[in-house]
Amino acid sequence: MSGAEDHVVDQRLWGEDPAFGRPPVLRRTIEGAAHFPWVENPGAVRAAFAELTASLSRAS
Repeated sequence: MSGAEDHVVDQRLWGEDPAFGRPPVLRRTIEGAAHFPWVENPGAVRAAFAELTASLSRAS
């Protein structure tokens, strides 16, 4: 999970590694957020975690 406007950490680094592109990994970009998406857009962060937990529940 990363903020769409994060200028501290280059999120492209994770996207280039195949290990971060397969289940159970879910990458989500949080719109309206920068380096602290849980503060800047908590609703979108909650939704991303809900999506992750739902996918993990389906996998088990």
